[in-house]
Amino acid sequence: MQIIAISAMSDEVSIVKGLNAGANDYISKPFNAVILKAKVDIAQRMALLQTGLLDSKQKLQKYYNENERERELDFSMGVFEKIIAQSNLQDPQLGYWIKPSRRFSGDLISAKRVSDTQLYFILADSTGHGLSAALPTIIVSQLFHSLVKEYVSISALIKRINARLKQDLPLGHFVALAVGMVDTQKKSIEIWNGGLPPLPVLNDANKITHSFASRHVSCGVLKSESFDATTELWHWTEQSELFLCSDVVDHDGQLLGDDAFMAGLLSTKAGKRISGIKHLIAGFIDPTQEQDDVSCLVIYCPESPK
Repeated sequence: MQIIAISAMSDEVSIVKGLNAGANDYISKPFNAVILKAKVDIAQRMALLQTGLLDSKQKLQKYYNENERERELDFSMGVFEKIIAQSNLQDPQLGYWIKPSRRFSGDLISAKRVSDTQLYFILADSTGHGLSAALPTIIVSQLFHSLVKEYVSISALIKRINARLKQDLPLGHFVALAVGMVDTQKKSIEIWNGGLPPLPVLNDANKITHSFASRHVSCGVLKSESFDATTELWHWTEQSELFLCSDVVDHDGQLLGDDAFMAGLLSTKAGKRISGIKHLIAGFIDPTQEQDDVSCLVIYCPESPK
């Protein structure tokens, strides 16, 4: 805003006082109308110039903020990808699919082979979306890989994960997960399932021969003294596939029910079940809307040890 002071006072003190009071210019009476108009025109040009400079400054600040955020996201993504790269999913006994809702996934799939016949695995689903949901999965991933190297039991592993999440996560945040081990020599599956949908085992004839239901609350909710780390052990007798999947929720918060999920799973063939579930989910969610993270893991359980 430009201010021109017009006053009958023309002495030096009055002019200085007027300018110090905030005026951009000072004209003494009587004044020349032509000169006044010229000064008003100059004031208008200055006002436009200031407006343009302010607008440019705001645009530059917005550009800087957006690019700074992008650089921070790129850095965070690089760290996240490096950590998750330890997942060891390129194993002939595994099949998997992860569909993040944003750049960062709140779901985690990881596995670690400790022998020719023993394979540890984990599927985790953190509350929320984006980076805030991904950070707890980094904690889970690091604990999983460090503890598996020590050949700890599934119960000991899940106790450590729960204790760490309970310590580090804010109130109201938790991680639903299933962690277990497949042993092809013993033809056994041992699983702890806390908060995930039922995990079915299907034979080649598309019959569900067993299902590992969630028997526990999610990790990060209970204190260690109240936490139940009891696992479920089951043996297969024929060639099968263990199928793990996180909850499937659309942008309106509607959950794909267990019955619909199982029907879709049973309509697929052995070896192609992830493709079938991807097709089912594609028909359930709206691709133009932001969705929940989705992850699936298949573990092949051969009839004879390889």
